[in-house]
Amino acid sequence: MKSRNLSILTILLTLLVFPPSAGENQTTWITSAFSDENSMDVSIQSSQQVNNGQLIFKLTSKEKVIETTTLDFTIAPGKEITKVIIWDLQPQFQTYVATVSVLVDGKSVDETSYKFSYGFAIWPRFQVVDLSASGRGASLLLRPWKVSNPGVADFVFQLIQDGEVIYSKTKEDIPVIQSTPLSIDWPILLDDNTEYSVRVKAISHTPDITSSYVTSFTANQEVEIDDMDVDVDDFGVSVTLFGRSQVPFDGIVEVELHKDGSDPIVFTGKPELITLNRDDTVGIVWDDDLDPGTYQVNIHILTLEDEILDRYETMLFIPERTSPPSQPTQSRTPGFTILLTIPGIIYAAMISSRK
Repeated sequence: MKSRNLSILTILLTLLVFPPSAGENQTTWITSAFSDENSMDVSIQSSQQVNNGQLIFKLTSKEKVIETTTLDFTIAPGKEITKVIIWDLQPQFQTYVATVSVLVDGKSVDETSYKFSYGFAIWPRFQVVDLSASGRGASLLLRPWKVSNPGVADFVFQLIQDGEVIYSKTKEDIPVIQSTPLSIDWPILLDDNTEYSVRVKAISHTPDITSSYVTSFTANQEVEIDDMDVDVDDFGVSVTLFGRSQVPFDGIVEVELHKDGSDPIVFTGKPELITLNRDDTVGIVWDDDLDPGTYQVNIHILTLEDEILDRYETMLFIPERTSPPSQPTQSRTPGFTILLTIPGIIYAAMISSRK
């Protein structure tokens, strides 16, 4: 009996001194997290397939809950995913705590918190003057706080849709000595009439400070007429289009001919799908000969919903048709006529002498 009690006591002491690690039985866990007043990101890994996962983001200040956001996730075994949210708050307090909890099938499996202050106690050596984005890409404008004290930083551009980073590009070791523009073009196709968020994570080398900057845009089809490559003549028209967005242009070229207030004559042509920095030329031939006169030519680039994306106007003059020249009368060669006449004269003289 004494031996049994001793064994139980030994086990209890072992558990007290060496408690089981919380991560030993974890199948899904947080690998990193970051937050400031603009956004928060969290990366998680899993050793098993998770189809019903949730991330609960909570922002508090002085133990008061300011904002809560929930994102669903799925993850494959051995994979890592990153989710990003944009805070809606208008900063009012100095200190915040951002907490993210991981739930699998409704059960909490991991949690972490990240403390930050609104405003820097130590400022980076540069400032972000502007961040803009469109269906083409994103642009950042930087400048140093002091020209005599420039900074170096890494800048991570992230394209986000529904909390997921669908594209990321890092510009490393960028010196900010003077006003410095940075830009990237999206190399992936975007959906038409869809809202995206863009986040730039700036990682200052000295001092060691990380901050985020966010903006958003709605991706749309964007295409332009190349004004230097439009040809209109008696036979038809050719128009070159140039893509300005990673949303593929799927529309038509419409050409209207207006003359003397009469109903317009309309022709259409369809280009190939056009994306950013790609072009295509559409050729249209008039179906019939146009009546003589002066035409106003209106060229419209239309989406399938009849939205005009670009337009071009010019004039076309069709001259009066001239009558076909009459066929010239054939004239006989004078010398040949004389040659034919001489035998006749000789023959007439012979007949006359016989008489």
